[in-house]
Amino acid sequence: MNKLLTLFLIGLLGVSSIRVSAQSGRDSVSLKPAPYALGLQLGTTGVGLQVARVLSTDSRLVGRLGVSYFAYDGGFKVKAGDGKLNITPDLVMGIALASVKWHPFQSNPFFLTGGAGYTWRPDVKANVVAEGDVKFGGLQISQENVGTINASLKWSPVLGYAGLGYGRSTPIRRLGFAVELGCYYIGTPKVDLQYTGFLETTNIDEQIPVIENNMRNYRFLPSLQFLITYGLFRNK
Repeated sequence: MNKLLTLFLIGLLGVSSIRVSAQSGRDSVSLKPAPYALGLQLGTTGVGLQVARVLSTDSRLVGRLGVSYFAYDGGFKVKAGDGKLNITPDLVMGIALASVKWHPFQSNPFFLTGGAGYTWRPDVKANVVAEGDVKFGGLQISQENVGTINASLKWSPVLGYAGLGYGRSTPIRRLGFAVELGCYYIGTPKVDLQYTGFLETTNIDEQIPVIENNMRNYRFLPSLQFLITYGLFRNK
């Protein structure tokens, strides 16, 4: 009787250990990030979409492809003497970016990232017209003589990118959240100035190289992004 009871207890412990082992195996699989994910991002470069894929077996390397878009063309007025200057900006920021994320720590969502991108509108434009007689440096100029000024700054369309953040592009659970702080390298801007009116009587074209030299440090575009991700093709 004692032998039968002993054998029964041994068998029961064996079955229990198998169940525990199987459950822990399922838990370890479920705690791994999803192999793919879709993401919605919102930040200083506008609204965007992102696709991510795990590149390594330990899920510490992740590849990403994303696009973002931002536009602004709201005009404003600046008082100049008795009149005003109507300024209408034309700002469009569209960026396509390919990047790789690296998680230095296996169980920590902190990451470093780097990549390269392309922007199809690497410039900022503005149109300036006068409303009434305006004053520049004590010089009174009529609305007709002010004319029209079209100015633009243009950067390189090819971008470099580096950043860091906290969160996973491929979440462990179905939904994830991440925040990322980075910087784009956009090159030294070039100045283009088209005008009519009193500026035609000045030597302002000769000052453009001086303006470009003064703006040579405007080669970087900071970026802060918030990301919501949705895991795809998770193992059952």
